[in-house]
Amino acid sequence: MSSSGEVLYDLRPLARSNWEYRVDGLESEFTFTLRICDNSTQHHPIAQWQRGGDSGALGTVGGKPRKRGNKLLVEYADGDACPGAAQRNRSALISFICEAHADSEYGQPEFVAEWNQCEFMFEWRTPLACVSRKLASEESNGEQSGRAGEGNGASRGSVAFVVIFVVGSVYILGGFLYNRVFNLSSGLRGIEQLPNYKFWRGIYLFSKRAVLLLADGATRLVDAVRGRRGAIHIDAAEHNIRNEIFASTADEGEGDALPFALR
Repeated sequence: MSSSGEVLYDLRPLARSNWEYRVDGLESEFTFTLRICDNSTQHHPIAQWQRGGDSGALGTVGGKPRKRGNKLLVEYADGDACPGAAQRNRSALISFICEAHADSEYGQPEFVAEWNQCEFMFEWRTPLACVSRKLASEESNGEQSGRAGEGNGASRGSVAFVVIFVVGSVYILGGFLYNRVFNLSSGLRGIEQLPNYKFWRGIYLFSKRAVLLLADGATRLVDAVRGRRGAIHIDAAEHNIRNEIFASTADEGEGDALPFALR
């Protein structure tokens, strides 16, 4: 269980289904049996009362624990009907208080007060109500592990880069020294002394030609698209009409009216 906010509490050791806590109601003459909610008791009464020959339920845990000051509150609700008030149901409130040195391992609930045999209040001093440093440290360790994982990923990338760089350097330098010192009969000079020079030069020339061909093809495609978009299509009838207009204006001696092809 945890309260709202960043403060964490661990009440799980109290939530074992086979653990019951009997509490003496002192002058109220009640005797109570309390259990902390777990999955097996989620929908069953886990806080009960006895008085004389009568018994009943105080209810089940009504919600998440709430933090009030230095106390952690757990409420039991929907118990039996209150005496003389059928519209109300019995309920109980347990106030967990931090007690690092309790009488027992997890402390013991104690009866505090009751109101009209309907509402009951208990106090439980236990080290479990102290801030759970274990949980906080586990979360901190989880965050550190996450950051360490990210760091490991970055370090693996750096190692791979260093390995590739070292292998490449050894390959180039070793091949160059071999051709220069032990392979003099080949007649290699200058850059030709690099290892597998012809092979790498062939790859370079092939890549260069491929890039040039792709660039030329892209240029031709763009020009073709632009040419189709800029073309003006004139049907035969419109062409004849324009010829008649330009021919008539040419006979009248108006040079400015001539088509561009005749100017």
